[in-house]
Formats: sequence, C-alpha cells, structure tokens
Amino acid sequence: MNEIGQNLKRGGADELFDPVSLEVMWSRLINITEECWLTVRRTAFSLIVGEVQDFGCELLDAAGNSLAHSPRSMPVFNLALPKAAKALLEAFPPETLQEGDILITNDPWLCAGHLFDIALVTPVFRRGELVGVVGSIAHCSDIGGTRDSLAVREIYEEGLQIPPLKFYKGGQPNNDLMQIIRQNVRKPDMVMGDLQAQYSANSVGAQRLLNFMNEYELHDLTPLARVIQRRAEEAMRDAIRTVPDGTYSHSIKFDSVGTPFTIAVHITVRGDELFVDWEAPPQVERGGINSTLNYTSSHTVYTLKCILTPDIPSNAGCYAPIHVTAPEGSILHCTYPAGVNVRTNTGWFTAPAIFGALAKALPDRVQAFTGLPIIVGAYGQHEGETFNDYLFQGGGQGGSAHGDGKNGLLYPTSAGNTSVEMFEARTPLIVDEKRYLPDSGGAGRYRGGLGQRIRVRKLFDDGEPVLLSLISYNMIHPIPGLFTGQAGRLPKIKVTQAGRQLEGTDIKGIAELKHTEDYAVVDLPGGSGYGSSLERSKSLIESDLKSGYLTEDGLATYGYAVDKNQGLMRRDMHPRKQKEETDMN
Repeated sequence: MNEIGQNLKRGGADELFDPVSLEVMWSRLINITEECWLTVRRTAFSLIVGEVQDFGCELLDAAGNSLAHSPRSMPVFNLALPKAAKALLEAFPPETLQEGDILITNDPWLCAGHLFDIALVTPVFRRGELVGVVGSIAHCSDIGGTRDSLAVREIYEEGLQIPPLKFYKGGQPNNDLMQIIRQNVRKPDMVMGDLQAQYSANSVGAQRLLNFMNEYELHDLTPLARVIQRRAEEAMRDAIRTVPDGTYSHSIKFDSVGTPFTIAVHITVRGDELFVDWEAPPQVERGGINSTLNYTSSHTVYTLKCILTPDIPSNAGCYAPIHVTAPEGSILHCTYPAGVNVRTNTGWFTAPAIFGALAKALPDRVQAFTGLPIIVGAYGQHEGETFNDYLFQGGGQGGSAHGDGKNGLLYPTSAGNTSVEMFEARTPLIVDEKRYLPDSGGAGRYRGGLGQRIRVRKLFDDGEPVLLSLISYNMIHPIPGLFTGQAGRLPKIKVTQAGRQLEGTDIKGIAELKHTEDYAVVDLPGGSGYGSSLERSKSLIESDLKSGYLTEDGLATYGYAVDKNQGLMRRDMHPRKQKEETDMN
C-alpha cells in the first residue's frame, strides 16, 4: 500500500495532502474531465456540439457535488450539472442502482433551463460501492416541438420532455426510451449520435476515475473531495471578505424581440457570505423567454466566480458562500409549465446587471456589456435529406479596465463561432458575407469589441424552402458602458423574400427562404465601452483607424478628426472646426 493509501486508511486526510500532492491529484481530476470533453468533441454528430462546443463534462462525488470540470466546458453547465445529478440520484437512490446504469433528463427545472440541454449521468462503482459520478450536458440539435419558439405558450409545445429515467440499464440500452426520442426529433441519427458521444465520454471518465483510485489506493473519494472543496470554499470566502460589507444594486433595461423588461439585482456582502436577490417582472405567457431558477442561479454564480476567484478551479466549494433568490413566478424564476426554450433572452442579461452592481466596489474586475450572440438555425429538405444545423456567431465583448473587448466573442457562453465552411457543407445555404462592423464597438477609454455582419443566402432554386430561426436580443434598448463608456451598436436583422424586405421586430423569429434571391442579413451587436471616450489614447485611436475598426466618421465620439495636412488631431484644434465655430459666430 502506498503512502497516500496508508494515510487514508488511518483517516488522515488533511495530513495526506501536502501542496504538491494536492496539486497533482486535483490536476489529474481536471484532466479526466478534459479527456471526457475531447471525447464528446471528436465523436459528436452535430455542429452545435462538435463545432460550437455547446456542452460540458464534469466529475462529481458520490453525493453529486462538483469536484472538477473541463476548463472548456460551457460555464452554465458546470453549475447546472451538479443540480441535475442530485435530482437524478434522488429519483434513483444509490442502493437501487447497479453498474452499467446511466441516468438521463432534460427537465429544465432540474437541469440547464430548456429542453435542448440533455444531461447524461453515469454512476461509478468500485467494489460494489458508489464512489463518484461522471456527467455531461449537451445541447442536442433538435428536441421536437415547434420551430417557432417565440409563438409558444407553454413547454408542451417546445418539444420532448424527458423526466429522470435510465438511458442504460445494467449496461444495456433502454431501447423503449431511445425509440421515443428518435420518433420525436427531426434528425434522429444526429440526436442519437450526440447522445452516444456523451455516453462514450462518461464511460471514458468512469474508467479513468477508477484507474486514478486504484493507483492511489483510494477506497472512496470522500477525503480528497472534502479537501479540494474546502480549499476552493476558503478561497472564495477570502475573496468575498475583500469586498466591503453592504448592498450593491443595479438594474438593466432590455428587450426581447420588442418586449421591454427591467430586472434589478441586489448583492449583499456580509462578511464571507454573499447574497444575490433578483427583482424581475412576472413570467410571460408567450415566447419561451422565461428562465428557471436553476438557469438564473447558474449564470449568477458563474459571473461572480469570474469576478472573485478567476484562477481557482471550480467545484462545489466555490459556490457554497453564494446564495441566489428570485421571485417565484417571475421571468427569472418561472414555474411549470412556462415556455423556456429561449431563456437566454432573459438569463444572459444577469451578467451585465451584476457587473454594474459591483463596478464601483471592484472597478478592475468588471467588464462592460457584451453584445450578445445570435444563432441562425437552418432547417429543411435538400435532395431528399433533412438538414438541421446552426450558425452561432458572437458580438463584441465589453471593454474593461484591462483593455478593449474582443471582436466577435460568444459570451456569456464559452461556445465558438461556427465555421462558415462547415455550415455551408451541411446546409443548402451560402454565407456570402462575414465581416466585422466598423464603429460598432461602444466608445470608451477602452472600447467595446466589434460586432459582425453575416449574410446568408439560399444556394439552389430547387423549390424546397429553408426555414431560418432568427432570434436576436435587445434590438431597441442600448445598454450603456461603465464609467461613462458608451453603448455598442444594437443588433439588426433584415430578411429579403421575393424582393420584399422585413426588418427588426417585423421578423418574428422565423424566416422562410424560397429562392436564390432570398437572403438574411444579421448584424451582431458591438460591446459597450469602459471609461470616458475622451480619455482614450491617441495611439489606440490611430491603431483602430489603421485596422479598419474605426472610421473617420466615428472619430467625433473620441474628440478627434483627421486633417489632410496634419493627420489625426483633437477636434478643438482642427482648422475646419475652428472655421465652423467662427462662421457660427
């Protein structure tokens, strides 16, 4: 028996883990989840999982508490998965499980907030005892229901609901459930292929965990889990103590396809505990934009984790000192059977509210509003085959005390921009324009990142219509930057159908392209700025002009103009400006 195994047998968990041993073992657990993540990425069928990376993998203790997750996992899934695992273990207590059982659910109130996100949880047994759990959540390409998410009144219209069930029983597939899934989705091979990718990843993680335990002669993970989780909790509590006690509040006004909402956050710091209380309007009856408390809480805690302990690997300990509430029956804590399919239209606005609330207390740890991603879904028939894929594209990141926002970044997700070539290869569409939009980043001492323009056109006049889902965020109400930074440019969507143009809120989430002359133009929003635009350095402005991020028309916001003889000049020194003022007088 090695030294670690001997110490654990004596119960000396704290004495066992010297800093080097703890770092090695903790890193190895993270590496297990990273191997799971790579397995999903390499074996997934759909673009939304394999290319966009809208999934996450996590390792949990026997009680369903988080131990480690892949650094590349979707952040919201890192917090939703432990809740899903606990719900599944409650439905199927450990004493009723056997090796080879795999549990599944997509219940939005137990999992990640809408039916597309399916959790697969694999209990790991060693010598007949449950020692841990390996789990994954992935956004499947289709879950049935209507294509027009904004028209729904309740969740029954949004697709197939999977309560806590067994996906595999004792190592054998639950064929009845699999047939139900196949019968209810539009491209069953793709959906089932992604589920099998999750199954494979969980299997890899379970075997690697057992190998890890055998190597260190661990009869269970509890001692190691307690130390890892306690260290993370102590780091979070230490970080909270650096924030002065008090209540920090901020509100955000936004619109969801034309409907205005205001949410407010109140963050109370009390010693080493942090309490987040949301105010929000009542849940809506139509449109599927409601957020479950699971989803709201996950985004809230993720944002605070990034602010307070960005360098500490996440686990259950990080989240213990943070408490989140929202009014039951509101758009941030909706009740069943509310529609939730487009819950990002609400949940993605929690982060800028939190940043705004903590800006004065922690100015160097917050960022201005990030222009939210837009997802173009394409569905239809071509040459006798069904296609159903997504073009994810990001807006501009908000500026911060550390510099300009990134261009074309998907946030608050960790997803990637879909490869245009992959999208074109799998749909009868062509993306004949994709570029950054100059002047779209909000002005500031550090400007927001640029938004993008994409133009999608039907490639064949084959008589087969293509349905595009085009759901944007905040098309009317600009969200200001921080410390007088300016708002980024708002998103815009324009669709041309048989020469007729639809624009803005006239597009109700679904557009139909029938001919090669039909196309959709999507302008993604820019990020908001940080600090006064008049404080931006001349060298950064010159660099933006040279890169094409800023045009001469956009210089006025920064108090500059271009003189043909002297180049870039302050407007109050520009000869033309002086002449204009003289003429006015």
